[in-house]
Amino acid sequence: MQVEVGSALNPDEYPGLAHFWEHMLFMGTEKYPEEEIYSKYISDYGGYNNAYTGLEQTNYHFEVSNEGFEKSLDMFAQFFIAPLMAKDSVDREMNAIESENNKNLQSDMWRFFQILQNESAPTCTLNRFNTGNLLTLKKDGVVDALKDFHKKWYSANIMNLC
Repeated sequence: MQVEVGSALNPDEYPGLAHFWEHMLFMGTEKYPEEEIYSKYISDYGGYNNAYTGLEQTNYHFEVSNEGFEKSLDMFAQFFIAPLMAKDSVDREMNAIESENNKNLQSDMWRFFQILQNESAPTCTLNRFNTGNLLTLKKDGVVDALKDFHKKWYSANIMNLC
C-alpha cells in the first residue's frame, strides 16, 4: 500500500508524526486488537512485513505464502480502516522511534541527509526533521494529532494498492 503522504506533511508542532503514524498503524485494529497477531500470522505463513516513510509517500508492504494470503490481506486492510491507538502502544512506539533516530545518528547517509535538510530553505518541504524522537513527539496532544493526521491524510483517493 502506497499512501501519498509522508514527512513533508508533518505538522510543524510534531516533527516526525508521519513516521510515528507508520509505526502506530501496525499496533492492532478493532477487528484484530492483539498487537502482534498480524506479524505472527505473517511469520507463521513464511512471510514478513515492513514499512517506510519518505518525504512524500509512506509504503506498507508484506509477503506471505498463498495459503496465508487471504486472511493476511484482511488483517492488513484493517490497519487502514480501523486502527487502534492504545496508550501503551503510543509510549512504546515513541521509544522505538527514539531508538531508530539514535541508530540513524551513527549513519553517514542519514547525517548527510539531515545536513541537506537543514541547509534547504526554511520554507521548503525538505527542511524538516523526518523521523521524530521523544523530544518532538512526547508532547501533550500527540494522540489527537495522530488521529487528525489519519483522518486528514489516510484517504482512498491518495492510496495505491497492488
